[in-house]
Amino acid sequence: MELNLIASGIELLGATVKELEIKNQIVDIAKDAKRVFGLNICEPKFQTHNENNEFYAEMIIEFEIEITQSENSVCKIHLALEGAFLSNGDTDYDDFQQLVAINGASALIGIARGKLESISASVFNNGKIVIPFVNVIDYYKECIS
Repeated sequence: MELNLIASGIELLGATVKELEIKNQIVDIAKDAKRVFGLNICEPKFQTHNENNEFYAEMIIEFEIEITQSENSVCKIHLALEGAFLSNGDTDYDDFQQLVAINGASALIGIARGKLESISASVFNNGKIVIPFVNVIDYYKECIS
């Protein structure tokens, strides 16, 4: 199937690490270490991009990760990742907002997953942090209720 036939109407322009803080007392992550993951998807900022009526958005997602092996062996990581998105084709503003909220957030979570794996593999002597898959629609449902 030709990719252009199933394109979503949104383009990822890029993603950047806005904040990264690591407080670590762990050398090797044990398989039975307690892992706690927090996620915050911040409300995107939208604007009209140019005379072609394309739309532009920026979105930040934040992760709070805590790994605990014992009272004195704790690792805390805060990561804020920002992504920039552009509408393409004949995407209208309302559709673009939904695409950024769902597809954009999903894309940023995937990018963050790779960055956190790479960062944590460099921090620890053995082991790495792998964040779980996130159902973004369920995330928003939980925020509303």
